[in-house]
Amino acid sequence: MKNLDEPQDDDPRRYDAVLRKKTRRSIAWTLLRVASDQAFAFIVFVVLARLLSPAEIGAFAIAQAFSEIGRAIAISGMVQNIVRAKRMSRALADTVFWTNIAMSLVMALVLLGIAPVITALIGQPSVTSPLQVLGFALPLAALGATHLSLRLREFGHKTLAIRSAVAHAAGGAAGVAAAFAGWGIWSLVVQRFVTEAANTLMSWQAYRWMPGGNVSWQQFRAIWHFGFNVALTQVVNRLPRRITDIILGTMIDTAAVGINRIARRTTELILAGTASPFAMVANQTLARLQSDHEELVKAYRGLASKSAMLTFPAFIGLGVLAPDAVPAIFGDKWAVSGHLVQIFAWMAIPYAVGSFTGPLLMTLGRAATLRTFAIGQVISTIVFVAAAAPFGLVVVAWAQVIRGYLALPFQLWMVRRASGVTPRDLLSVLMAPFIASLIMGVLVWVLMSAIRANFTIVLVPILICVAAGLPIYALLLYAFSADARNLVYHRLKALRRKKPVR
Repeated sequence: MKNLDEPQDDDPRRYDAVLRKKTRRSIAWTLLRVASDQAFAFIVFVVLARLLSPAEIGAFAIAQAFSEIGRAIAISGMVQNIVRAKRMSRALADTVFWTNIAMSLVMALVLLGIAPVITALIGQPSVTSPLQVLGFALPLAALGATHLSLRLREFGHKTLAIRSAVAHAAGGAAGVAAAFAGWGIWSLVVQRFVTEAANTLMSWQAYRWMPGGNVSWQQFRAIWHFGFNVALTQVVNRLPRRITDIILGTMIDTAAVGINRIARRTTELILAGTASPFAMVANQTLARLQSDHEELVKAYRGLASKSAMLTFPAFIGLGVLAPDAVPAIFGDKWAVSGHLVQIFAWMAIPYAVGSFTGPLLMTLGRAATLRTFAIGQVISTIVFVAAAAPFGLVVVAWAQVIRGYLALPFQLWMVRRASGVTPRDLLSVLMAPFIASLIMGVLVWVLMSAIRANFTIVLVPILICVAAGLPIYALLLYAFSADARNLVYHRLKALRRKKPVR
C-alpha cells in the first residue's frame, strides 16, 4: 500500500536524459493504449452506428453533453492539483478524493432534479430519463479519479494502457450486447456505466492506495482556487462541442445531432490517436519543468513538433478519403457525415496548436487565462452555429472551421505572453509536416480518383491509398523536416549502441 508521506523524487529537473526517457516511454505506452482503445472503440462505434438510428445517437449525444459538464465540475478540476503538486501528501490525496466524491454525488442529484426542466426547454423530452441515469455514473468515475491521477503522476502510463483496454472492452461488449437486444439509446447508457465501473476497479488495482480521513480544511482552501479555475475552464472547453449538439437538436432535430456526432466522433478518433497522447503526457512532463522556464519551452516545442508529424497526415488523409470511407464503414445512412468529416479535417492546424496550449498554460498557472479564452470560444460557437443552423449541417461545419481559425491568433498570443514562444517559433516546427502532408494528400486524391471506378468494394481503393500515402509522407517528411531527420538519426544511433542480448 502506498505511503504518500514518504520522501519522493518530485523535485523540478531539467529536460534531461532521465525526463526525456520517461516522456518517451510514457508517450509510447499512451500511443499503445490509444491505439488499442481506438481500435476497439472504432469497432464498437461502427456496430452501434449500424444498429442505432441517427435520432437515437443524437438523443444520447444531447444527454451526454450535460453529463460531461457535470463531470468536469465534480471531478476534473480538483485532480489536477495532484499532477501539478511539487510534493505529494496524504492530506492532499484524501482531500481531493473526498471532495470529488461529495461533488459528484451532489451533481448526480442536481441532474436528477433539473433534467425534466432542461429537456423541456430544448424540446427533447426523450432525453430526460437517459440524462437522469447518466448523472449517477459520476460517483463511479469519482471513485477512481484520484487513484488514476496518482498513478499518472508517476508516469504510470503502462498500467493505464492495460486498465483502459480492459475497461473499454468491457463497456463496448456490454453496449453492443444491449444494442443487439434492442435497447436503443439505453445501450449507450449501459456502455457508459460498465466502462466507468471497470475504469474505477482498474485504477484501484493500478495504484494501491486506500483513502483515509486526512481531509484538511487548510489543504482544501489551498487547492480550491486552482481546482475551481481548472474545472470552470474544462466546463467551458466542453461547451462549444456540446452546445453545437444542443443547438442542432433544438433548431433542426436529433437526427441532425446524430449525423454531426458521427462526423465529430470520427475526427475525435483520429485526434485521440495522434495529438492526444502527446498532450496527455505533456501534463506530467511540463509540470516537472515548471521551475525552469527555458527547459519547459524546449519540451513544449519538442512535443508539439512530434505530435504534428502524426496529426497533419492523419487529418489530411482523412479529409481526402472520408466521403467514400464513412458511408462504406458506417452505412449509407451516414453519407452526409462523410462530407462533414472532410470539412472538419481542415481543423488540423487549430487542433495541433490547441492540444498543447492547455497543458502549457495549466503548468504555468494560467488557468484563468484559459478560462477567459474558453468563454470566448463558447460565445463564438453559439453565434456561428446558431447563425449557420438554418442553412443545414454543411454550413454549420464550415462555420465551425472558420471559428477555429479566427481563434488561432488568440491562442498563439496566449502562448507567447505566458511562455515567450512566438507564433513564428511554434509555427516553424509545424510547417514541414504540414507541407509534407498537403503534398501527400494531393497525391492520394489523384490516386483515389484514378482507381476508384475499378473496384466494386470501395474499401479496397481506400486501403490502397492508405498504403501508398504512408511511405510517400515518410519520404516527404524526411526531406522537409530537420526535426524528423534528427529524430531518425538519434533513434538509429541509440539502436547501434545497444548490445545484443545473449
